[in-house]
Amino acid sequence: MEDTLTINQSVRNTLDEWEREIHQNVYIVDPDFMHTIQYHFQTDHARVHSELEKFGKIVGEQLEPLVKENNLAVNLPCLEAYNPVGQRVDEVVHHPDYAAAGNLIYQTRLLEKMARPGGLSECLSLLFLSSQTGEAGHNCPIACSAGIIRVLQKSPDFPEKAAYLEKLTAASFDTNFTGAQFLTEIQGGSDVGINAATATHERDQVWRIKGEKWFCSNAGADLIFTTARYDSNIEGTKGLALFLVPRLWRGQKNHYTIRRLKDKIGTRSMATGEIDFHSAYALMIGRPEEGFHLIMDNVLHLSRLFNSFCVLGMARRAYSIARSYARQRVAFSHPIIHYPLVIENLARIKAESAAMVAAIFATAKMQDQWDSSIAQDQDVKLLLRLLVNMQKYLSALLSVEHIHHSLDVLAGNGTIESFSPIPRLLRDCVVCENWEGTHNVLRMQILKDILKYDIDRIYMSFMRKELEKLKKFSLHMQPIKIELDRLEMDLASYRQLESGLQQLQIRSIVDRMALLFCGLMLLHEAMAQQKAGSSSKLDCYQYFTILHLEKQDIVQDNDYLELITRIIAA
Repeated sequence: MEDTLTINQSVRNTLDEWEREIHQNVYIVDPDFMHTIQYHFQTDHARVHSELEKFGKIVGEQLEPLVKENNLAVNLPCLEAYNPVGQRVDEVVHHPDYAAAGNLIYQTRLLEKMARPGGLSECLSLLFLSSQTGEAGHNCPIACSAGIIRVLQKSPDFPEKAAYLEKLTAASFDTNFTGAQFLTEIQGGSDVGINAATATHERDQVWRIKGEKWFCSNAGADLIFTTARYDSNIEGTKGLALFLVPRLWRGQKNHYTIRRLKDKIGTRSMATGEIDFHSAYALMIGRPEEGFHLIMDNVLHLSRLFNSFCVLGMARRAYSIARSYARQRVAFSHPIIHYPLVIENLARIKAESAAMVAAIFATAKMQDQWDSSIAQDQDVKLLLRLLVNMQKYLSALLSVEHIHHSLDVLAGNGTIESFSPIPRLLRDCVVCENWEGTHNVLRMQILKDILKYDIDRIYMSFMRKELEKLKKFSLHMQPIKIELDRLEMDLASYRQLESGLQQLQIRSIVDRMALLFCGLMLLHEAMAQQKAGSSSKLDCYQYFTILHLEKQDIVQDNDYLELITRIIAA
């Protein structure tokens, strides 16, 4: 008995050490991410690094425990439809830790940074860290608020614009306004053109909205973006205008009710409900006929970019937890991190994650350059649309896999909600995978853009120029060049196919375009990191090309095992 107790206590001591390790500064424990920040913030690196280092400590030590507590089943948000005297209030009631977590995130001023031209990348760097606790009840509302900020900034004559922007960018959850997007209707879903909610003009920019919305995240939001049909004679998306619906109108509850809150698989700390508008007061955004384009070009475009950073942050956290566990967990007399199948699993996660993080940061930087420029090239706008759609698809698809296979490393312990954050990360990531466009919706959008705008040729031109920048690294760039040549030929043939076959083959086309872009952006970072004396990203790049570009029969010799071992050792 004494020997058994000694063994058990020894294992528990090891797990205690693992617990302490995974609650360290989530920024400092990730040298590859720190290099990404250095690579993209060269002129302002010291300040950005300092802010991320400070927030990374808060995420590991303070935010994670709050999110864990707030996500317990007994602490999930609930709907209080009536106040004590029977008046309809539709209040979403949260556990106190919800506000505490929100204050930690908003105090970084990430939305204030985003609101400045060129500040999006810095905002998203902070989101990448906050998302390492999952959606956390706040990261979705932050994305929604960002979309409202962007559209309001482009609406010069909007009533009370300055006051709304001040509240949306406030650095305190206790005092700010949060945003929401109530776009989905039960019959519509991705087919937005059949939405049926109506808008009736009352006076000036004031309209009244009637109808229901089916999937309304951040149901208790202060400011709501919604679409409604402003002219019953105009069918499809052309008949939809964009409106801002305040929760309070002239100090009184606006005329909409929350039917119920959804019981979701993940993102459970963030209330999602069904909403009925009963002639709710609303302010039209822009001209009626441009409502759908405002949504697509600003709100959904930005939300998809935020979504990619969010899921990649979740997956990076899951990898870090799994790697730490593998170092501590002993099975058959050895730490399991020494077993080749564990090494291979972790190395694949890290290599693919490194490539996608490099790609999404390159895209955010391009978006910042576009937002800050005076003369705006329409080809760049189309390229950004393609890159954001591709990466929202790929990052969500692979991040779910990465978190799932990180959970595998913990074996039975991985399935226990109280043992690690990984089950919560997995559940949250599954929801994010379906937000802002499912895989097929995004693939079909890219197909339409190929046929309508020749967006594939814009992509090819960009990729060739980026390859030219790396011509002195010809050996490393060869796998990308070969696959890019193949893709260009296949795209020419693809255009000649019948519509049905194009739709069936678009998955392969999008996969190849997205993976090539990820590989090329990772190579840029790898070459820069190598100059600083580290080969971590170059190893990730080499493995990424083996997996997705060269597609070799890889388990041939010890070089392969040495490569994947180096990847997880860095």
